[in-house]
Amino acid sequence: MPEINNTQARLEAASDLPALLTAAWDAFSVLLAACQDGQDRSAELFAAFAFAAAAAAQGRLIIAGAPSLPADLDLSEATSSGAAGEPDPGKLAGVLASLAGQLAGRLSSAARESAGPGDRDACQDAAGQAARVCEILEPGTP
Repeated sequence: MPEINNTQARLEAASDLPALLTAAWDAFSVLLAACQDGQDRSAELFAAFAFAAAAAAQGRLIIAGAPSLPADLDLSEATSSGAAGEPDPGKLAGVLASLAGQLAGRLSSAARESAGPGDRDACQDAAGQAARVCEILEPGTP
């Protein structure tokens, strides 16, 4: 799970909107890959991981349209190791919910502080998708 921890650290350290949008792209990519990996490892959590993967993919698409996203960012399908190193699907869901919650919080703050309507809308909409991932994967939630 070093990739998840590194992504959380990058989200926390992002000091301006372009850096946050770049970190958000990466976070949604990690969430998507890890959720897809989780689908293959747990019949019980398959639906949760599948719905969370769909929300992560949508969040990533929203971020891709943000005007302040650096133009030189490689938006190709990244090969993320996703959940490598976490054998327990339930624990993985909790870790991903935590990442998604942090992502939702940072994007919500950016939406409130953004001067441009394109960035504001992108951050707000992507925050909603991150919150959805968190809601789906939160431990103890049916």
